Amino acid sequence: MSDTQKNITCPACGNEMSKIFIADKSINVDICENGCGGIFFDNQELQEFSREYDDISEIEKVLSNKEFTDVDKTKTRICPSCGTPMVKAQANGTKIDTCYNCGGIFLDNKEFEQVRFLFKRKEKVKQISFEGKSEIDIRSFCEEAIRENSGEDTQRINSALRALRRLFF
Repeated sequence: MSDTQKNITCPACGNEMSKIFIADKSINVDICENGCGGIFFDNQELQEFSREYDDISEIEKVLSNKEFTDVDKTKTRICPSCGTPMVKAQANGTKIDTCYNCGGIFLDNKEFEQVRFLFKRKEKVKQISFEGKSEIDIRSFCEEAIRENSGEDTQRINSALRALRRLFF
């Protein structure tokens, strides 16, 4: 996991994102707290919040009781970490912006809660050889996302999802 140390610009609204230090994970999460409410996770940071009991109170505190700017969720976003165009991938009914170059993931306002809710509701798949910290079966997640994306810009989306697989396996 490579945490972006520099201040970054929100790929959705262009405002500067705030770095929120999550002490028990020893990582910075980038949140657009004065713009659209989006969250950028560097490579594999989202995994750190995949378990139902993971503490997300610092993120919730930053986002609570605020009005956020509406953004065009259909536009192509540029990865704030490496400058590569991000790919919109359908994953469990939620479109997420993924960078196939550096593994960064941008979630629009409320998508973090949707993604966590979906993972909690899905039946957990027992891992045979994976020794990671996550309860999410990333392989099943990627395969389901590929099935959901058939007919769309399949080549770019599948390329991004294959990159995710390489990062996690």
